[in-house]
Amino acid sequence: MKRVLQFFLLLICCVQLSPSLADDKPVVSVGSHTLTESDFKPTEEELASLQEDPMGAERRELQNFTKIVEFVEHHFVRDYAANNSLTAAPEFVASFKKAFGSESLNGEKLDELAEFAALQFAVDAHLYKTHGGRVVFDHSHPMLPIEAYFNAYKAYSEKQQLVFFDKEIANTWWLGFVRPNAVEIPAGDVDFSVPWWHKLG
Repeated sequence: MKRVLQFFLLLICCVQLSPSLADDKPVVSVGSHTLTESDFKPTEEELASLQEDPMGAERRELQNFTKIVEFVEHHFVRDYAANNSLTAAPEFVASFKKAFGSESLNGEKLDELAEFAALQFAVDAHLYKTHGGRVVFDHSHPMLPIEAYFNAYKAYSEKQQLVFFDKEIANTWWLGFVRPNAVEIPAGDVDFSVPWWHKLG
C-alpha cells in the first residue's frame, strides 16, 4: 500500500503542476472504458484539506483506490451483462426501492442504484452458475461469488479487456480476492434465486 500511496501523491503533484501531462495517462481500463489520472484531480477544497490534515494523504489514497474498485466493478457488471444478455429483473428493482427508498434516497439516484443492484445480482447468479466456487459474506455484498468473479476478471485480463497500467495498483486490487479470513457461505446455503434484499419485505 505504501507504493500505492506514493503513486497517488505523485499523481496529485503532477495534476497540480502540469494538468495537461496527466490528462491522458490511463490508470485502468475495462472494455472500452478508461479511468485516467485526470479523473483523480482534487478540488481546491480537497487540496487544502490534504495539506491541513496529517491523515489527509492516507484518506485520499483510500478514496482513490475505492474509486478504482468501483469503476472496475461498475463497468465489468454492465459489460458482462451485455455480453450474456442479462437484464435487471423489474421485481428485484421494485423490491430494492421498497427496501431502501427514503427521504434522503429517492428519485433518479434510487432508480439508478436499484437498477444496478438488480443487474449485478443477475451477473452474480450467472457467474456462480458458470464457475461455481467459493462464496463469501461481504458487508456490501452479502453473498459474493468471489471465486467466480476472480475467474471472470482473469478471463477479461487475459483478453486485455481489463488492464491496469500500474503494477502496484494491480497487485493490490488482485489481492482483494484472497480474503483468507472471510466468512464463507456453505454451498448448501448459497441461493441465487432471489437477491437478499428481496427477502426483507
